[in-house]
Amino acid sequence: MDASLKWTISFALVSLLGMAHAIQVTEEYSYDGEVSQNEACRRAEERAKSKAIASVLGELVSSEEQMLCRSSTGKVDDTCEFNQINWSIIEGDIRGVKLIKRSEAEKRGDKAWSCVLTLDVDVVVPTRKPDPKFQVGTEIYFLVPDPRKPARQRERVMRKNFHAGDELIFDVKSTEPAHLALFGWLPNEDNKVYRIDSPIRPNCPQGALSAPDKGKTAETYCMTASWSDAYKDNTKSYDEWLILVATKEPQKWLDKYELEQFKAILREIPLDQRRVVRRPYQLLK
Repeated sequence: MDASLKWTISFALVSLLGMAHAIQVTEEYSYDGEVSQNEACRRAEERAKSKAIASVLGELVSSEEQMLCRSSTGKVDDTCEFNQINWSIIEGDIRGVKLIKRSEAEKRGDKAWSCVLTLDVDVVVPTRKPDPKFQVGTEIYFLVPDPRKPARQRERVMRKNFHAGDELIFDVKSTEPAHLALFGWLPNEDNKVYRIDSPIRPNCPQGALSAPDKGKTAETYCMTASWSDAYKDNTKSYDEWLILVATKEPQKWLDKYELEQFKAILREIPLDQRRVVRRPYQLLK
């Protein structure tokens, strides 16, 4: 192939997908007996990728998500934080990672070490931007039990943690008619993303619908919190996520996805055609 033709094709691809930014990042991940050295280095690499994307596109993890991973003492749950990082690598496409320096056993205490990585990360910035007129808001409510009242009349309380058996209301409002799909991500079960249907239940408050061919401007999902069979150890709480995908055009979805597969599909939908809202919560034993 002619050299000039190669250059033309490469330039066309970059112009279509976005310009690449090379970012050098140093990140680390501490480990002890519960996390292996190789796993710590893998998590350090994911942190570095997330940091590189955030330096180009802005903050990717919300304050709400950050608070989810902090106990009442202020200590950060490393597994919860890693789940957030793992999800955050979605908007910026990474075209290449080059290892500059790797230190696998930096001492961090009597029985703690850290894997420290310095990487060159090529982040491709999308050429299309989100539509500022297309905004989507969500809220999670605990439905206070009251046998004397139907669901639509029961008190709603905003919460970030729930017990198995609690009834939840997930409200969605959009500034534009949108096609809505709700998913549950269970990183501590099998790391898969599951489609959540919203079956019509007796007395479940229903959202206000716009014309069927134009999508919805509001919707209400009625759910019941459930304890996964995979949660068999002594851990008293697990972090889970609700993920709402709102699109201007209808999309076809499978019942479940591997996390990386799901993120890849979302990246295929142009930024100005979608809104993705993540809502973290904790399930308590």
